[in-house]
Amino acid sequence: MPAVKYFIIVFFLSFSHVAGADPSKALEAYQQGKFPVAYTEFKKSASKGHSDSQYNLAVMLYSGKGIPRDKAEAVYWFVKAAEGGDKSAQYNLGVLYATDKELPNEYPMMEGGEIYFQLSNTPPPSNAEKAFKWYKMAAEQGHASAQLNLGVMYNQGVGVKQNYTEAAKWYQKAADNDNAKAQLNLGILYDLGRGVKKDLTRAAENYEKAAKKGMRDAQYNLGIIYYNGEEGKKPDYIKSYAWLALAKEQGSELAAIYKEKVERKLEKKDKPNARKLAIKYYRAHLKPFQ
Repeated sequence: MPAVKYFIIVFFLSFSHVAGADPSKALEAYQQGKFPVAYTEFKKSASKGHSDSQYNLAVMLYSGKGIPRDKAEAVYWFVKAAEGGDKSAQYNLGVLYATDKELPNEYPMMEGGEIYFQLSNTPPPSNAEKAFKWYKMAAEQGHASAQLNLGVMYNQGVGVKQNYTEAAKWYQKAADNDNAKAQLNLGILYDLGRGVKKDLTRAAENYEKAAKKGMRDAQYNLGIIYYNGEEGKKPDYIKSYAWLALAKEQGSELAAIYKEKVERKLEKKDKPNARKLAIKYYRAHLKPFQ
């Protein structure tokens, strides 16, 4: 009976930090820990349409770094920067709408320096739809994490109609940008034949790229491909053992189970080679994914 692979579609969610900005007075104050001064200077420049300052101001407001936290105003300035083409702002808006349930439903507006909301009889898009919109804008500008998350949304049908072909397309773009989680996810689609023709060779290629970056689930899935010897290939228990050993070291209970099964299948003469390869992989690829 073929061994079971581990399939999980992975998001990449993080929040970008304050970027370099001009005028330098605001950035200098921020770097010195003079956050109220930095806030005042960023806001002056942001109000004049300076994109970096709009972005940096939004980061400060959302994080509450040295100033009172204000999510509504943070969204306002992120939108300003995003509409000006800032892909980091677009990506962060995607992250916020995908993860923060406290964000207002309506986009905030500003008049006289005060935030307000314009009520409408038309229901606003859901936060998932907003996340999809902003991820797509950033993804189209080559933002790898946005490309990954856009692929996940297509894959799961969140904020958009489920479409495995589109998921594969965006995973491929992120994978080409060396995104390990996209490489894992793309490998899964080739493994299952979703949105692409089932191709275990290409699945293994993508798993290996992610596995070498320290991704436990990719190490496990690659170990299982070698264990099963799929697509007309004989099982390679030595490589299977080595990859499963890495996944086990990173806490995979399934890898621990199948590593024992592989060990029982190894011929006595092959066991030292399997252990040597595991040590080699351990030294080269056992680095928790950052």
